[in-house]
Amino acid sequence: MGKVKVHIEGRSKEERQKVRKTLGTLKSLTVQPQTRARYERAREDFYQFLFANSLSIPSHSAGLDALLGDYLEHLWSSGEGREKASDTLAAIQDLQPRSKGHLPIAWRLLKAWHINEVPCRAPPLPEVCLQAMIGWAIFKEDFGFALSIMLGFFGVLRTGELLDVRASHIFLENSRKPAVVSLGMTKGGKRMGAAESVTISVEQALIWIKAWKCKAKPHDLLCGTPAVWRAKFTQCLESTGLLDLNFRPYSLRRGGRLTGFLNMVA
Repeated sequence: MGKVKVHIEGRSKEERQKVRKTLGTLKSLTVQPQTRARYERAREDFYQFLFANSLSIPSHSAGLDALLGDYLEHLWSSGEGREKASDTLAAIQDLQPRSKGHLPIAWRLLKAWHINEVPCRAPPLPEVCLQAMIGWAIFKEDFGFALSIMLGFFGVLRTGELLDVRASHIFLENSRKPAVVSLGMTKGGKRMGAAESVTISVEQALIWIKAWKCKAKPHDLLCGTPAVWRAKFTQCLESTGLLDLNFRPYSLRRGGRLTGFLNMVA
């Protein structure tokens, strides 16, 4: 995955002010928009738990720690996923930064959850299964979906990155040269202080990218809405007889990474 340094600041105070206005406040930039949305959902669920049990948030950290510990026990016994528990703690600390380092009970319980829960990781999608899924999409004349799973696989994209791809993010000089997909400041990119991008050189993908960009507006999403795309992904697995293999959208990234490794050592 190529990394391109991006200098976002302008040369003058006015240019910097304009750029920063589009970026938002510093507080809004502390976490990614998708992460913030998860935090808000987690906090809302926590607040509903408090309301249902006639509880209120304590003013001191020790009481908050004990309360969060009880909530994690509730999530555990209710069969909720660990991600929700983790999002809740992170969301509370994002809202109350001073609580960081003062929630030992809650974080200890989350660690115990992590140790004792058997992970359900997305298995890598073999390329032959990708071809079957592409065939289904072609049969349905859904070339946009076919292109999306190709980009996810050969671009080794995280699911969130794939769902965020817009027409303006893809640069293609012509169908004989690799396409560049700009991912912007991803989670890994922020740690490195650089925007990330990937190149796509699969011939069929390049042909479809060119066709899609010719009719798409710059802000059009390749995958459309996440819910519709995920439902289509499940429908595709079911129709191709792959549903029982427990593939998930993240399987595209794992499969693409494994295929690239095997091709490298072959």
